[in-house]
Amino acid sequence: MNSAFTKVSNLKVNRASKIAITLASSTFFLYALSQAPIFKNIVAGVFSCSG
Repeated sequence: MNSAFTKVSNLKVNRASKIAITLASSTFFLYALSQAPIFKNIVAGVFSCSG
């Protein structure tokens, strides 16, 4: 009973940590992209062309 409960709690923790790591890495990736001057130039070019 106790081992089954610990297994379930470990699964929940692993799933939550995976989601947290994925969110953190994707947020950091987007932040790094937004800081890159090349990306800013692409965005500026797209908006200037459409406008």
